[in-house]
Amino acid sequence: MQWDNWRLLTLVSLAGFVGLLFGQMMAFMFVASLAYALWLQHNWYKLWYWLQKPKKRRSPSAEGVIDDVCRQIEQMRQQNSNRKKKMTDYLKRFQSATAALPDGIVVLGEYGEVDWANQAARELLGVRWPRDNHVRINNLIREPAFQQLLENHIHLGGTATVKSPLNEDIQLEVKLVNYMGSGRLLIARDITQTIKLQRMRRDFVANVSHELKTPLTVLRGYLEAFTEDTDSEQWKMALPAMRQQSERMHMMIKDLLVLSQLETGEKSLRRVPTDVEKLLHSIIEDAKALEHFHDHQFSLNLETDKWLVCDLGEVRSAVSNLVFNAVKYTPAGCAVTLSWCETDNGVCIEVADEGEGIAAHHLERLTERFYRVDKGRSSDAGGTGLGLAIVKHVLQRHGAKLIINSELGKGSSFKCCFPETSAVEKIPV
Repeated sequence: MQWDNWRLLTLVSLAGFVGLLFGQMMAFMFVASLAYALWLQHNWYKLWYWLQKPKKRRSPSAEGVIDDVCRQIEQMRQQNSNRKKKMTDYLKRFQSATAALPDGIVVLGEYGEVDWANQAARELLGVRWPRDNHVRINNLIREPAFQQLLENHIHLGGTATVKSPLNEDIQLEVKLVNYMGSGRLLIARDITQTIKLQRMRRDFVANVSHELKTPLTVLRGYLEAFTEDTDSEQWKMALPAMRQQSERMHMMIKDLLVLSQLETGEKSLRRVPTDVEKLLHSIIEDAKALEHFHDHQFSLNLETDKWLVCDLGEVRSAVSNLVFNAVKYTPAGCAVTLSWCETDNGVCIEVADEGEGIAAHHLERLTERFYRVDKGRSSDAGGTGLGLAIVKHVLQRHGAKLIINSELGKGSSFKCCFPETSAVEKIPV
């Protein structure tokens, strides 16, 4: 700015000096001022022209105030560019973070229109962004509970449990959260497993109470009926039933403690190379000693001679449960086959029988605590209803899985499949 003043003063002074020589000082000074004004106007025009498309055109070069203005504009452009880049980075990080969340996130505008949604929202709610951009959410999710939530909580947050529009078997907890004035966040969380666990917990408490109530009722009935004067013959007749019921309670509590240890991980795994052939032979001998054994035909199918690295005690307990169940719940003389083989699922120990089989709708719940296909028959066999739950938890601790196949009238198959890495070559004795 100061340089412009000196330049103008110098130009006018020179023009006045020259005009003085020709006797036209004022005329020369006027012409010089006019020329300087036109030159400034031209430079201001170039500045205006550059400002129309500053990214595509070079800034005008002119000394003085115009150059200062150009530099200030360039600095502001650079600052805005940096600020915009930071905001873009923040937005990308926010979108990446929310996209990684298992919960569905939908950003809603003032009137409930979709402004943005993550991948989980697409999988849980069927809301796709940017396809559904600016579409009202109540046109996409028509569940009555959600519509009521949307109407009753225009200005207040709230929650509702709804079914997924894509899969009615999936239960969602939907929550509306206010943010930035009129904006709202829609958060959808899959609570299907939580609801299932709550139901299992309620069933577990009810089943434990029921299972313990029966033997306690028997014992209490005898104790209330008998006195010190009761004949010894009556005591002798009652003792077997009392002993049976107390043993039933003992086995139930024992299995519950085992389950608790497996779930909490109180007992550490002691993995050792195990000769599966020897293990299966010993389990067969134990099964033959059961009171429910009635000429069952055992056969052993060994398709590999590899050993299994596992906790011997836990795996023995799991396989024993499967074999003993095959003996308890199949008719006399039924064929029971134990197999040790390599499959696409890993290395597997399979227990198959040719009994009555199990209906398909029971298979999913077989490993639940106290779940019985035939409650009357299971109770008569002396089972606690916890055997398959123990098998499932043992296999989970070993990174294995239980595959159950059954068909009514054709028997059942219980396959314990361990990872391929759990198998090792046979160790010479």
